[in-house]
Amino acid sequence: MNSKMTLFLFISLIVGIICYVALENIIASIGIFFLYVIISVFAIMPKFKKSELIKIKYHECYHFINNFIISLSIKKSITGAIETTVGSMPIEFVDMFNGLENLSENEKLNYLSTYFDFYDYSLFLQIILIWQEEGGDIIQMSKYLLGNIRHNEEYINKVDTMAKRKYVEVAILWTISLSIIVILRFALSSFYDKIKGQTLYLVALLLVFGFVLFTIYLLVHRGTSLSLKGNANHEKNA
Repeated sequence: MNSKMTLFLFISLIVGIICYVALENIIASIGIFFLYVIISVFAIMPKFKKSELIKIKYHECYHFINNFIISLSIKKSITGAIETTVGSMPIEFVDMFNGLENLSENEKLNYLSTYFDFYDYSLFLQIILIWQEEGGDIIQMSKYLLGNIRHNEEYINKVDTMAKRKYVEVAILWTISLSIIVILRFALSSFYDKIKGQTLYLVALLLVFGFVLFTIYLLVHRGTSLSLKGNANHEKNA
């Protein structure tokens, strides 16, 4: 996350410099720089942070459910399945789970629904309850669930891949476009001297820089949007 913030600060600085080169207006350039910084800090970075948190939690949810069902099919014991599954989870999760020592095994699983706030986990709890009451082949009972969590894992990875590709494409597009502004500034210097003080020129370029920022925000918004069902069957969007 710090690397992303550094990148957006760098982009803000570069755009601010290009703005000054194109306008020779220090106030407008500083204004554009701070506008980019403010939008990056308060609008763009929170979207990355929320998306990353959802992805991390779903990856953990996927591994927890998958490992638990496999362990349960082998050990035929909720306690044994919990011990094996929790042992394979990240240390932060283990520390959190160990804090539930005063709860029963079922209460611990139910409590995790506040951590794994996904429809797949609520479905997992229903399947475990049915297995405890009626028995049966837990693998067969969980066939739909296992298929769905694998599908969602693939979906998350696909969204990541597509988003990165779009980030690169748009970055190249705007790099070329802004480079043309700088090139024309020096290639047509005599023409530039005539228009640089005109309000229309100032407003037009500020609108261009504003549009660049808008496209960056829109791209990040779409690239970080994940549609995963929550516990109440509502879509969970990053």
